[in-house]
Formats: sequence, C-alpha cells, structure tokens
Amino acid sequence: MKVALLLPGYLDSPDYLHMTTFEKGLKGMGYIVERLDACDLWKTGGVVNYTITNFIKQIKERVDFYKGQNPEEITLIGHSNGAFTSIVAGARIPEVTKIVALCPPPDKEGSEHKWVNGVRVSKRDLPNDPTKFREFAIPDTHIKDAIQYSAVEDVKKIKKPIMIFIALDDTVVKPEWTEEIVSNANNPYIVRQSNMGHVSGIHKKNAIL
Repeated sequence: MKVALLLPGYLDSPDYLHMTTFEKGLKGMGYIVERLDACDLWKTGGVVNYTITNFIKQIKERVDFYKGQNPEEITLIGHSNGAFTSIVAGARIPEVTKIVALCPPPDKEGSEHKWVNGVRVSKRDLPNDPTKFREFAIPDTHIKDAIQYSAVEDVKKIKKPIMIFIALDDTVVKPEWTEEIVSNANNPYIVRQSNMGHVSGIHKKNAIL
C-alpha cells in the first residue's frame, strides 16, 4: 500500500484543480490519496487554529492512521506553504518515506510585514466558481507560530528521498529563495521549470498542474 498526503498552499482549498489533478494521477499509479484541508480551514472557516504547528499535528494524525496498515510508502506532496510544511513535517515524522516540495519558501520571516494590526485579510476564489471568493482574516498567531520553523534548517535532517520543484518565473516564492533549501538538502532531486509561475488557483493560467 502506498499513501500520498496532498498539502495545499497558504489558505488554498484542497479542492483546487492542481490538488484534484495530483489526486487523479496518483490514484492511477496505485496510491491511496488524501487532500488535506489544512487545520480544517475550508471545512469550518475557523482561523484561530490555522498554524503550521497544528498542520503538522494534522499530518501526524493521518500518518498514524495509515502506519498501522504497514504501508510501503507515505509521501507528502505540498505546494508553497504546503511544501514548506512537507519539509518541516517530513523532518519530524519518521514514518514519512518521501517528500515532494513544490515552490517551498525557506522560512516565513519575510511574511511578518503582511500582518497589520494583528490580522491579515486575504481572499481565495471558490474551487467550483472562480468568480466568487471567500475571505479569511488570519490572526498574527499564524505568523508568530510559523517563524519558529525553517525549511532551510529542517531539510538538513532529511535523509529520505526529497524532490524540490522550482518554478523559474515564480514571483511569490522567488527561485533563489528555494535554492537556499536546495543548498542544504541531502542529495535532493531538483526540477527547475521555466515559463511557470507560483499561483495555483483554479482559474489561473500559470497554475502548478
């Protein structure tokens, strides 16, 4: 049995096209696939518990669920914030056997300025209707929690197979930032893709697919 856990980016729905596309492809390869709703954000709308720490706990709970079934493989596949979390969680959860990190940022310290008066308000298009949006007001507890983690440091601890994907036209997580992770990784498999940006929303032309 092979298991893949799909980890969406910051505020992204697990139902976005890139996540469902990954799921379809992986199922065709014989994987059991779960698209995780980070901290049940889209399911509940609750923002207080939306932190990297709680996302790692959620991943650990799903890994624990499957490890009793003696899987031959448990792979974390994440995009952006999900990619960052895949590295951090993969370094901490021994049962994770492989990591695929798509456009991971090295850390979250550069995002601190985005929180104004203790909150960051963002919109995300609905997976089934890109003309409509859902608004999230994320408290600064998210960034205060996130800055304790570093993909640049955690990747040093990872001896298991890891693939790092870099979109060379990415203006959100700049390629040179992800290269900081690459430089510290142990024998990573690297894909550098030209003519591709970062954004993964369902209606975006430069989606990670």
